[in-house]
Amino acid sequence: MIVRGLRVVLVSTLLLVPAFAQANAIEDIIGLYNQAAAGDEAKVETVYQQLENLIELEGQKPLTMVYLGGTETLKGRDAWMPWNKMKYVEQGLAKIDKGLDLLNANPVPFEEQPIVSGIHESYLTQAISASTFTLLPDMFNYFERGYDIYLSLLAQPEFTKEPFAATAWVYALAIQAAIRAEDLSQAKSWLAVMERHDANHPQTLKAIALFNKG
Repeated sequence: MIVRGLRVVLVSTLLLVPAFAQANAIEDIIGLYNQAAAGDEAKVETVYQQLENLIELEGQKPLTMVYLGGTETLKGRDAWMPWNKMKYVEQGLAKIDKGLDLLNANPVPFEEQPIVSGIHESYLTQAISASTFTLLPDMFNYFERGYDIYLSLLAQPEFTKEPFAATAWVYALAIQAAIRAEDLSQAKSWLAVMERHDANHPQTLKAIALFNKG
């Protein structure tokens, strides 16, 4: 009973933490996630546990569910056994689907959305989903859905007004997906947008290099 009472007190206290503090928590987790996604396998489990803790505190939200699912696909990337790879990726995809369902079912007015990693929360939720879906092997049959998200997201007028420093990576990965889809006209269109914003940005140069490879 004492332990249960202490847990209630702790959760109640955490719920009083200002929103900006919780926003900082997800920013910190995203920083670790980016390192894990870039190949730092040691960070994957840490990120997963921190996301689970945040979800326990705040409840299921589109962004945290999408990041949790993305992290679980990283577990699949790093697993040794083929059946574990499949299990983790499929579980991760289910969580991302849940996050997108929450986003569609409970839309938050654009002006009320927090800014996370430099862009509006709903845009980041869609971008992470699209990048996860399109970077998976074809066998999971999620590429088309991810590419459709890119097409919809990058066509939204408000998205084009977001700071390019915060969206450059989205354009670069969308171009990578467009090249994979053999949709070169769309890839060139997105590259032109990047070059108008900042022709020397590292992500713009990365996108140009993708074309040069072909």
